[in-house]
Amino acid sequence: MKLFLIVASLLILGTHSFANPPEKINEKLLQDFKQNFPNAQNTVWNISTKTCLVDFFDDLVRTSIIYEKDGTFVRSIRYYKEQVLPYYIKIIVKKKYPEKKVFGVIEITTSAGMAYYVKLEDSVGFTTLKLDSEGNMCVVEKYMKAN
Repeated sequence: MKLFLIVASLLILGTHSFANPPEKINEKLLQDFKQNFPNAQNTVWNISTKTCLVDFFDDLVRTSIIYEKDGTFVRSIRYYKEQVLPYYIKIIVKKKYPEKKVFGVIEITTSAGMAYYVKLEDSVGFTTLKLDSEGNMCVVEKYMKAN
């Protein structure tokens, strides 16, 4: 999970760093975006040679979406707290780990499906779970807190 977060951060930073000078965004993509995310705030578009990346906040959710230049969805990454986590996922996590608190969630959506990375915290450390949209769960990392 740590490696995943590092790679995701580098991809986002890399896209920002190497974005071409402002280009015109596909008009249909822009219209679809405005229709699907009418409350988007702090929206930043970055265009590379093959993709468009849009970063924004929608209520309390930080979101990054990558589209191909023609507007085809590639992937989205959403960062949020427990209150946004779907109820059925929250129930699965709380049933298995009742003593732990949800620290944060990363939701990744591609055309192949959706995955939730739920970071849990207790007095001893952090545990990251990976759940799919069907509720299958596995532990992907555990860290002890420093004393």
